[in-house]
Amino acid sequence: MEKLVWIVMIGIALAASFVPLEPFALSLVVFALFVFVSMALFQQFSKDGHWLDRYPPLVGVGLGIVSLIAYIGLFIAWVNASGDSQAWRVIPQLVFVYVGIYLFTVTMASFLAGATRERPSRFFRPLLIFSVVVYAAMLLLPLQPGL
Repeated sequence: MEKLVWIVMIGIALAASFVPLEPFALSLVVFALFVFVSMALFQQFSKDGHWLDRYPPLVGVGLGIVSLIAYIGLFIAWVNASGDSQAWRVIPQLVFVYVGIYLFTVTMASFLAGATRERPSRFFRPLLIFSVVVYAAMLLLPLQPGL
């Protein structure tokens, strides 16, 4: 199932990259890709024995913060360097969504694990659901009339 989700996700991203779309249709495609990313992450986090469980929570928080800073810097550099081509907007956006949600979930799970003395993997699913709801609301915000 996980491989099928990845094949569909990459196929939609490639198709949307080379077919000129209106902003409304592009927003819906990006939202659909976000749903597929969420499904892939949920399947990945549902596996037992995550690598983060073997390290103290402080290591996860430190790695997460450093990774988030590098992620923001890379995102800003990509936005400044990207042209107007739709191909350079859809595929990197898919990668940035996947990496961003993963980093947020891992960092916050480590922080919560340190506060509660539980394993970080215990918090993956609730944090992933929270980030999916918040990010989906941000993606659908431009589709609201009058904004």
